Amino acid sequence: MRSLSSQLRGSILCVADCGVNMMRRFNRASCCVRLVALFGMLFVVSACVATAPNTVSQNNELREMFSAAFSDIHDIYLDPIDVNILAMEGLNGLSHIEPAAVLKREGDDVQFRINGTLVGRAVAPATNDSDAWAKTVDILIAAGKKSSSKLRNSDNERIYKVVFSGFLKNLDRYSRYAGMTQARRDRESRNGFGGVGISIKPDAAGARIVRVSRNSPALRAGVQKGDVITAVDGAPLAGEPLAKVVDLLRGPIGKKVAISLHRASQTAPFIAVVSRTRIIPDTVFYEPRGTVAYIRVTSFNQDTANQLKKSVRKAQRHLGPSLTGLVLDLRNNPGGLLTQAVEAADLFIEYGRISSTTGRHQDSVQRFESTQGDITSGLPIAVLINGASASAAEIMAAALQDNARAILVGSNSFGKGTVQTVLRLPNDGELILTWARLLAPSGYVLHRLGVLPNICTSEARDSESLLKAALVEDLERQRAAFSRRRMVRNRKIAAEKEVQTSCPWRPRQGEDIDIDIAKRILESGEMYKQAVAISAPIAGS
Repeated sequence: MRSLSSQLRGSILCVADCGVNMMRRFNRASCCVRLVALFGMLFVVSACVATAPNTVSQNNELREMFSAAFSDIHDIYLDPIDVNILAMEGLNGLSHIEPAAVLKREGDDVQFRINGTLVGRAVAPATNDSDAWAKTVDILIAAGKKSSSKLRNSDNERIYKVVFSGFLKNLDRYSRYAGMTQARRDRESRNGFGGVGISIKPDAAGARIVRVSRNSPALRAGVQKGDVITAVDGAPLAGEPLAKVVDLLRGPIGKKVAISLHRASQTAPFIAVVSRTRIIPDTVFYEPRGTVAYIRVTSFNQDTANQLKKSVRKAQRHLGPSLTGLVLDLRNNPGGLLTQAVEAADLFIEYGRISSTTGRHQDSVQRFESTQGDITSGLPIAVLINGASASAAEIMAAALQDNARAILVGSNSFGKGTVQTVLRLPNDGELILTWARLLAPSGYVLHRLGVLPNICTSEARDSESLLKAALVEDLERQRAAFSRRRMVRNRKIAAEKEVQTSCPWRPRQGEDIDIDIAKRILESGEMYKQAVAISAPIAGS
């Protein structure tokens, strides 16, 4: 099958706490769609401080941070918003540090008061002058610090947190700020990190190893499951939080780390010297279930499509001619990289639309088409979804369903149908910003409504009666429900409620009826055809 790289070169689209990469004036973000450089706003603003007219902030990083955030939001956020509104809402966020702080604008006069006393004043810049508003915010914060010990004792990161929360609260629930530490962890989750290939849990002596990854440097160094790590590079770990142990184990790729270990079968502790390598967390897990290959996909990171392809190949080798179908379990999958969802779906789609995005910025309008080839040569596929299947998981599910390439079993998915861009900031933190809406191949909006399964198991008590109702008695009614679902392309509240209540997620304990129903359908060619017909394909419209 031809690679998607020709379509997606330089673009790693992300959804669900990820986003869309941009070329920006500071440096490239680690994730998502590349845009041509925005920007170059170089404006000057005059500002004065009432009680300290000579106050000049030298905090260049703070000024750059807010200038970058203001211009990015103004230029690419899904809905238009003026910079002056962002700046004032951000300044009012300072009240989370200094409760007596009040920022108020009267005409062109921006006033900063603490306990009713005027401590700073500035002339309001032009409405959408990002650099000028960033300078104004910087100067007013500097004035506030002269009058408030609480502000004065707050470091830059604390200031960023409250100011960003001030203006982001008026955007949407998925737009957020990640500080330097959190952003680093997020990048590691998306793109991998320098590690040794183990999973650990807390232990009184340090940390206990619960898993050693295949082909990892830890495995090659003789590390075993059950070993207790007591020190890393000589630093004792007893009583240390697990996060600190993880930070000590991770580091530059290729650099060695000395891990002190205690093993129950040995009286004396020993040291394993391990060379760190690039670790990308596993997100795909395969096991045979009779003649069906059960493959669980927990999220979409940089290697998910590749892992999925390897799992399918392994199932084909393992089960051979007896392989009757695939069960792809996307339940509780929160999403991840959009491009990985596109590439994963493309493994099974011979031709057709996989997904598309639309937004205010011209570069947010994207179409993703499949490339020629199906690694299973048309093998029946059942995809399991539930109310916790979101974003990238919904993209893959909708693509396979709309292209008549799979049936969906379970309940309505979550309905997270927006794309975020991950923007690297000067402090090495990230601004995660919503910039596009996701559309299923047939054109319906995923946001708020999600994907409707072919076989709804919300009310299922047993497989036999459910299959009879779904594939015989209620076939036409269900096809009509899919037709109505695809007609909801804009906000129509009555139609939304009808879709949202058509197959609600009801978590259940005990027997996994979703897998049982999926296996039964996959093992019966006639039932599979009937299930596919419920969501008659209209892809490419």
